[in-house]
Amino acid sequence: MGTGASGARVEWSSSTLTLYVFIFIGILAIVGLTVIVARMRKIRKECRETIAKRYNSQDIVCHDNLANYLGLELFKGKQSRGKGVLLLAQDELYFFRLHPVMELCIPLKRITRIVTPTKFLNISSPTPLLQVNFQQEDGTSNSVAWKIEDVNSFTHSLKLQRKKVQPRRKK
Repeated sequence: MGTGASGARVEWSSSTLTLYVFIFIGILAIVGLTVIVARMRKIRKECRETIAKRYNSQDIVCHDNLANYLGLELFKGKQSRGKGVLLLAQDELYFFRLHPVMELCIPLKRITRIVTPTKFLNISSPTPLLQVNFQQEDGTSNSVAWKIEDVNSFTHSLKLQRKKVQPRRKK
């Protein structure tokens, strides 16, 4: 029981109070979901704009819009993982992580090995991962891995494209 502004007692039944609490929680949930959806749309739009500035549609060999970045080997466990767009262009492998924003560009000429393990940086997966070993600009070796939907197709395309851009070795 509570006292109103006029001093009269107001009867609040527990079912009415419960109804108001659930309505309030429902409104908060709807507002929260709306904010999250709007933020994700903005992030995806920024991603599309970044990729469109960087590549023509003819330059893109294949891509995965929901690649799960597992990290760079040199950084070990001290890094943020996350989803993003993995894109194979004519002369480079490009990854754009959505949040927190990160770009990784690996020229195909610097790739030394392409493998499909089920474990990378102590992260196991029931399906194969795409792992790319490469040399950084300073000459140090590094590797990166992603969990992508069609590993076999992407790996095949990456190997074919790499053969096109790498100079032939003399025997």
